[in-house]
Amino acid sequence: MAIEIGTVSADTSVKFGTTTIQSGYIGYNNFYGTEFKILDLFPSAHHAYSLRKLRTAYTGFCLRIRRTTTTPTVTTTTVDLSFDSNGTISLNSSITYVSGTVTLSTNLGQFCASVVNGYSNPDLVNTNQNIFVVTWFEQSGNGKNPTQGTAGNQPKIVELGNLELSGGKVAVRFVKANNQRLTIADTTANINNMSSYFVGQYATTGGNQQAYALSVNNRFYLPISNGTSIFAGYAGNFNAILLQPVNINRNLYELLAPSPNNSSVVEAFANGVSKGTVAISSGASAAIWLGHANNVNHYDGHIQEVIGWQTNANRVEKETNINSYWTIY
Repeated sequence: MAIEIGTVSADTSVKFGTTTIQSGYIGYNNFYGTEFKILDLFPSAHHAYSLRKLRTAYTGFCLRIRRTTTTPTVTTTTVDLSFDSNGTISLNSSITYVSGTVTLSTNLGQFCASVVNGYSNPDLVNTNQNIFVVTWFEQSGNGKNPTQGTAGNQPKIVELGNLELSGGKVAVRFVKANNQRLTIADTTANINNMSSYFVGQYATTGGNQQAYALSVNNRFYLPISNGTSIFAGYAGNFNAILLQPVNINRNLYELLAPSPNNSSVVEAFANGVSKGTVAISSGASAAIWLGHANNVNHYDGHIQEVIGWQTNANRVEKETNINSYWTIY
């Protein structure tokens, strides 16, 4: 690895002891020769949902998913979906049977397709399938797993045999017209001590839409759209902080309570840029909502990652880790 200061070349490599470091990552005020997972560097998250593996020690599933076939026969099968060998979700991700009609498929590619991308379905399904998310398992270890028991309200991970994608990476697709949402009741968070990071992309911009929320009366919304602008909602203020004009770009939004720069305010960021502050408030959470807030203003778009910490520390390093993986800006 060449190191340059201005146009002057310095050493041709960096060594720790006798080991040459070809690349490095800065995290948690340390320099690492390999990229650490974000919850290895910054543990103790309150909730953590992602389509990448967030901590090395996590051995659970990513999603519980459902397939309902109509041809050659009507069947419904629910399975748990694992991370693949690269720590993400792909057609190579293995599945574990949970309930319904027994499946002979062993990975997502087989489970979702008749024949697509080289996968042949051993269950004799003869059309490519839509696959829906029943539960999004969180990786902090706190067991805060939002779920949806009504089939018509479940978001989608596969469309006709192909993964839902946003920015070229796998995503969960929520459809506003179908009121698709995931929910778990939770009163353990307080809006004066919660810093959340959201990666997602609106598919359409019309009407009020809320992608992720923790409470209705004690608002903690990230992001919300009124069809014209995108906001972070906080305390009693639906449009507390203007993030940016409404758009269908993939974005990284942050809402930090309190701000790392001032303990008396809350600060919001869009793609690494501070967008303003409001006075800090208090109040317990009511639930963790993905794709809505209290079953209203449903979201029309993709979600790839949502992580909430009850600490405002290391904002820049967390942001850098998230952006480095999702390549947002």
